[in-house]
Amino acid sequence: MQLRAYLRLLRDHIGLLVLGVVVAGALAFVLTPRTPIYTARSTLYIGTRSIDLGANSRDLTYDRVAALDRLSHTFAAMIPSEPIASAAIDRTGLSRSASSVAAATTATVGDQTNLLYIDVKDKSPVVAERLANGLADSFVSAVQQFEPNTQPPAEGAVPALPVYIFERARLPSSPDPTALPVNVTIAAILGLGLMASGILLADHLDVTLRGYADAERRLHLPVLGVMPRFSGDGGVVAAPVEERRPRRVNV
Repeated sequence: MQLRAYLRLLRDHIGLLVLGVVVAGALAFVLTPRTPIYTARSTLYIGTRSIDLGANSRDLTYDRVAALDRLSHTFAAMIPSEPIASAAIDRTGLSRSASSVAAATTATVGDQTNLLYIDVKDKSPVVAERLANGLADSFVSAVQQFEPNTQPPAEGAVPALPVYIFERARLPSSPDPTALPVNVTIAAILGLGLMASGILLADHLDVTLRGYADAERRLHLPVLGVMPRFSGDGGVVAAPVEERRPRRVNV
């Protein structure tokens, strides 16, 4: 019965519920950035072809695999840094700050692979492509300073270096999906919940008596009789069913 009363109360205030959904959705629509953002990705390979892949090889021990995994994650943490970003800016000649490029860069290690993905986001697809390739070139160049190689492999070939560019970034053809639909949906749900909570709270704080059942519950006294309501023209308005059945009290 209590749930039915709450549902009836919300139904009586359906206009306020709709208003809350519309206002929250409109705010999310206005506040959500809709500037197109493009993502360019370059791919690095981490490893060396000196590892023996034979069945009797001892190169692929747990320690070697764990060390290679740690190396991959170390490289992933080094790429979106200001020193590498500064080198990429110098290489590409773009007008960007090192901190902004580092903030727009994400380096992730491929699941169960030796591939390292460099993703760069920017409002311009051309800038995103150039920065992704610039970061890859700058990082590989920094690594080669410690392990130089006179014959770097071509793109797509098996590397001899600890890290090399496996695939260069391409020009993004379409912007990233925006979060506008998700934000509007979440805002509409929150607006509905907040408005419903406000209606239920206001009803809970309202001390007005609504019928004999509410009077008995609040006053802890039995109801002896119910007076009918009168309309403005002097007619009698029948009381609700629950009010026309007062509890019989034995005196």
